[in-house]
Amino acid sequence: MSPLNSLILFVSSLAITCLTSAETSRALFNGKDLSGWTIINNGQFSVEGGLLKVTRGTGWLRSTETYADFRLILEFRFMEPGSNSGIFVRTGPTSHEDENGWPDNGIQVQALDKVEGQVPLAFIIPYGAPPFEHVSNLESLKSVYKPAGKWHRYEIECVGEVIKVYLNGTLITLAVEVKNAEGHVGIQGEHGLLEFRKIEIEEL
Repeated sequence: MSPLNSLILFVSSLAITCLTSAETSRALFNGKDLSGWTIINNGQFSVEGGLLKVTRGTGWLRSTETYADFRLILEFRFMEPGSNSGIFVRTGPTSHEDENGWPDNGIQVQALDKVEGQVPLAFIIPYGAPPFEHVSNLESLKSVYKPAGKWHRYEIECVGEVIKVYLNGTLITLAVEVKNAEGHVGIQGEHGLLEFRKIEIEEL
């Protein structure tokens, strides 16, 4: 059986698994400003009322530090139907020199208000990173999805060559043979309106 088929069987058989952030997690977003972050390629990111806001635009928001093995916890909501963004993990510091200015060597966890099609919410997209195997469970995604205006919770776990993406307590996507071992985390600007109220990381 191929690695991808094994992944499909594994993810299809999973029940809801709730993760909780450990006491060792620390905030990457302080609710006041963008300390610890750098806006790349004129991305439209700001802080207001304790929330980190993505107000359309492109570019991305890059963490100052880099991380290898970790669990990233984010609470976010789409502010209008169809809003589009993404969460970068193990991503290099450089970007494409084009009108979007997104990373040229990284991994994106999709943050698109969509549960169908090729790359909906919680799917993984390589951004110039070496290829890897990944599979997602659409039925589980549909069961835990919340419409625009409601808060979602991501827990993205990167350990060794494995990445797991949990949405609202359910494992949606599993990737193996991931070669990017360390890098920045970040938030993509892709013309969408989103808000984040929590960004925490637990190094493993």
